[in-house]
Amino acid sequence: MSDGRRPSLIVRIPTPVWLIVLVIGALAADLVFTLPLLLQYKPGGIALIVLGVAVAASGRLTFRRLGAEIFPWSEAHSALVTAGPFRFTRNPMYLGIIVIGLGAALVAGTWLMWLVPIVIFALDHFVIIPYEEKSMERAYGDEYFAYKKRVRRWI
Repeated sequence: MSDGRRPSLIVRIPTPVWLIVLVIGALAADLVFTLPLLLQYKPGGIALIVLGVAVAASGRLTFRRLGAEIFPWSEAHSALVTAGPFRFTRNPMYLGIIVIGLGAALVAGTWLMWLVPIVIFALDHFVIIPYEEKSMERAYGDEYFAYKKRVRRWI
């Protein structure tokens, strides 16, 4: 990602894949090492997972309806999506995945599982989203800058 145009491996691996890999890794470590519980509340965790899936799915369905590209490394942006959940957050799909990670952490309760949403947030906030935003700035210029001023990155 040296020139801002070539995506790194982190950007090319979709965030849901990162989530799955990290959750499986945390669960496997828990099976091997029987990690102590940090904070566990299964009903709340399940509710967060359902909420996260709904938020992410809403963003994905809005992208599909408007024919927008789903991959952050895409340079061919056919649509600047500002409808649906994108009126409230510029990244509902990433936000939903982080909420799913928080839900999984509440269900499992182990300290290692609590690292999952933190790692996902860090990957999205510091690597994936900045790459995607630079691409959108090149594609939409002032229109995208105006959207960024109106709508926050997260919530």
